[in-house]
Amino acid sequence: MFELQYFIIGIVQGFTEFLPISSSGHLVLVSELTSWQDQGLFNDVAVHVGTLLAVIIYLRSQITTLIKNLFSFQINQNDNLIKIIIATIPAVIVGFFIFDFVQLYFRDIKVVAVTSVVFAALLFVADHFKMKISSWESMSYIQAFIIGMFQVLAFIPGASRAGVTITGARFLGFDRSSAAIFSMLLSIPIILASLVLTSLDLISSSEVSINLYQSLFAAIIACITALLSINIMMQIIQKSTFNLFIIYRVILGFILLYFYA
Repeated sequence: MFELQYFIIGIVQGFTEFLPISSSGHLVLVSELTSWQDQGLFNDVAVHVGTLLAVIIYLRSQITTLIKNLFSFQINQNDNLIKIIIATIPAVIVGFFIFDFVQLYFRDIKVVAVTSVVFAALLFVADHFKMKISSWESMSYIQAFIIGMFQVLAFIPGASRAGVTITGARFLGFDRSSAAIFSMLLSIPIILASLVLTSLDLISSSEVSINLYQSLFAAIIACITALLSINIMMQIIQKSTFNLFIIYRVILGFILLYFYA
């Protein structure tokens, strides 16, 4: 059963991290439905490393271009990198002040249920009623900042970081693939920041429980499932809308409200 816990955590973290359905919300749900003990800070670091590796593998061409442009030392060549930095700043600043407060008072199954439905409705509106279509490479700095402000909403459990950034991008008229790609690019500095904070907590913790085998197993599972979920999402939205994810969130929200409200 203990090994099953790491397997499930790896699957949940990996599969939900980049989909607009909230990874934190699903992890709250797992903790509500099971009596498993906390898997520990080290495992949190491990599964985040797994999802980080997955998005780097999937976006390797875009990331390689960003790195090459970084060493060109030309501002116009680093335009896309600047957009990512601008869009990341709001979440970093706000998160510094409210992260602990949100984790303490808002990690509740009822909050996850309500936000799942509310933010699904926002994504539906953004995905279906914005007619202008453009690529993320043509994004302005102001638009990047607006998407960054949407990303702040991800601190609410159940809102979904991927969901709110995709919603913001769709409201601004970016096509579905561009919205998803920019959302995944934004996940890289956010996951890195989360890794740094969690690692600092790990170092300062007097009681550190490390099971290297189990955590490595969870990280590999998270990486594989994240790659699968990214590919599935991109194939879906290239042919259709975000409706599948929206419907899932609404159904999940109402089920949770029925059983836990």
